[in-house]
Amino acid sequence: MNDNEMPKVSVVIAVYNSEQYLRQCLNSIVGQKLRDIEIICVNDASTDMSLKILDEYMAHDWRVCVLNKENEGLGAAPARNLGLANARGKYISILDSDDFFESEMLEEMFNKAEQTDADIVLCGGTEYDNRTGRNGKVTSISILNKKVIPDKETFSYMDIPNDIFQLSQGMAWNKLYRRAFLDKHNLNFQKIRYTDDAYFSFAHMVLAERIAVVNKKFTHYRVNSGISQTDGLTRYPDSAYLPYVELKKSLEEWGVYDTVKQSFINCAAMFIRYFYDRLDKFEAFKYLHDKLKDEIFKALDIDDNPQKCFYDERLYLWVNLVTENSAEEIAFRAAKIYNPHMTTASLRFPFPFHLVERGKRIVIYGAGLVGRYYISQLLLSGYCDVALWVEYNGPEIDAAKDEDEIEYDIADAITDAIDLKRHPVRMIMPPESILTARYDKVFIAIASEKLKQRALRQLYELGIPAEKIICE
Repeated sequence: MNDNEMPKVSVVIAVYNSEQYLRQCLNSIVGQKLRDIEIICVNDASTDMSLKILDEYMAHDWRVCVLNKENEGLGAAPARNLGLANARGKYISILDSDDFFESEMLEEMFNKAEQTDADIVLCGGTEYDNRTGRNGKVTSISILNKKVIPDKETFSYMDIPNDIFQLSQGMAWNKLYRRAFLDKHNLNFQKIRYTDDAYFSFAHMVLAERIAVVNKKFTHYRVNSGISQTDGLTRYPDSAYLPYVELKKSLEEWGVYDTVKQSFINCAAMFIRYFYDRLDKFEAFKYLHDKLKDEIFKALDIDDNPQKCFYDERLYLWVNLVTENSAEEIAFRAAKIYNPHMTTASLRFPFPFHLVERGKRIVIYGAGLVGRYYISQLLLSGYCDVALWVEYNGPEIDAAKDEDEIEYDIADAITDAIDLKRHPVRMIMPPESILTARYDKVFIAIASEKLKQRALRQLYELGIPAEKIICE
């Protein structure tokens, strides 16, 4: 391909210190069945071996182009925007450097775009558990929500105005964009430290005249990689709401806000709550809580809505919890669940919300300090249904009971924390109870590595499938 030829697809990848996963990502792209592509890798001043790896691939594959830039401290947005500005393909795919992709992804999405003249083509995906190396067991509806896809070859927001933002959450890596469509509207990735692709993705979903879907799991989103976002979220809590402030402003300017208002409110509230649940430093938690209560909920029309406005009752309860209580009151109530004597909200053991979909039924194995922290966060947030709370009663546990009593009734603490009196968790049960329970995942909530391994062995002996067990 010479410089004047237009490739079928430009792949844009922002790269920053991704050496551990970069080869797997690049191998999945250079190995795509669609060969007529250009691969634009933007090195955002990496300090590890990422640039050396990129140069190696560029030397062996003429389709790979490496651009270097200074890091601006604004996340991936500046690198992605630079990649977009240099893209020459008829279509553009914007991928993450720590994920990987099925070899037929670009070919099938390109063909769908050509057949339907779509502005955007979406695909599905799975979460790849970096710790276990297992893939395909968890499929997130946030990547592609099949329940709201219209029965049409192509569609627009007008076909699903109440669900357009529930179709696919604010990520770019499961979408193929027509470059002429992007050029027409000239929107860039938002220059914020986290969630820089949310505004870009949601705005284009509304602007697209034709959206098409390839209902296949092409993308593999890496989770449990050991690189936690918690510290970053704590430093930049404004990332929770900034995409939605900008999105609402644009929707109003385009004259479509009233049409998609309910979808917007539910999406914004769910997204913000996702961040809210993960802040493990009280200063950041209080900052975001007060910002939501005093300003953002009103600005985004999230407050003062009837329950029927929300697609999930738990979201309605959470909004009211925030608006009716101070950060200190919520922190105190949360602390009472896992220890009546604790009066701080310092979450030493944050629950790994990213490993399970909202609304799933889970079992918590462990009634020590970690288990109590997990239970408190789940019951306060309402993120998942706690089907069962279990604990091993063998001799290894007896010595710990004096300092951290295991068997106690938490019904009063639950009622005191949030108005969820119907919650089924009342007593801690033996692990054998799992065999008769209805559940989706078992979380091992134990700090001791020795006891954690013992719990794993017991679950395997009980016949609990490995893919249902989550042990960090």
